[in-house]
Amino acid sequence: MCRLFGFRSLAPSRAHRSLVLAENALHAQADVHTDGWGIGYYLRGEAYVVRSDKPCRDDESFTLISERLASQTFVAHVRKATVGQSNPLNSHPFRHGCWLFAHNGTVFGFDRLVDRILAETAPELRGLALGTTDSERLFYFLLTGLIGGGLCEHGRAAVDEAVASRALRSQVARLCQIAAELGEPPPLLNFILTNGAVFFAHRSGLELFLATQKLSCADAATCPVVDKVCLQSLSPLSAHLAQAGSGAPLRQVNHALVSSEPVGDEHL
Repeated sequence: MCRLFGFRSLAPSRAHRSLVLAENALHAQADVHTDGWGIGYYLRGEAYVVRSDKPCRDDESFTLISERLASQTFVAHVRKATVGQSNPLNSHPFRHGCWLFAHNGTVFGFDRLVDRILAETAPELRGLALGTTDSERLFYFLLTGLIGGGLCEHGRAAVDEAVASRALRSQVARLCQIAAELGEPPPLLNFILTNGAVFFAHRSGLELFLATQKLSCADAATCPVVDKVCLQSLSPLSAHLAQAGSGAPLRQVNHALVSSEPVGDEHL
């Protein structure tokens, strides 16, 4: 399976440590995920993507880009192909307007499901896929759900998180229903979808890790955020869960990191 990495921060940050330098950085995970890589990021509200069909361990561009980029939102991916050959068009993340999408998983029996998926994809999105993967078709299928919920196709308008969450869950359930009707196993659907302002991570069938607190941080001295919640002794998520039922709101965090595997010892 592929490997995912997503990062959202209150302040523009560099992801080089998580992508290259950490104990289990994405660069290290690419030893067995050799069918391409991609990094998506945002500058001044617009989405940008760099993709390659090379193994990132053998591609100097991966390291150079991760060293130089600073953004509040990153989506990175290393690919182990299951559907579609290795080429840059099949590397993740995929982009549509401000939406970035990366997938770790498989739509089993994709050749049998693809016509049903396309039939339930918005006509204006149906012919936009450039590659041959199940993941890119899944991306436009999910965007169809967001459009059906009244949200902007290109992700440049404000996004109601509750509406978007319901729409995404509904589309995932519909895909599972289509698979069941055709006698295929439930798809594996770990994915990240973001427009740079809102950030959705979905786990289904595979592990997906969330970190909002650090045990230590090599960038603490240069981080521009004064209130470093991410370095407090009790993670905001743990504090919230400990008070379950109390009605206490989830405290704001400085950053959130989502990954297929724990990235390093800095994070809980």
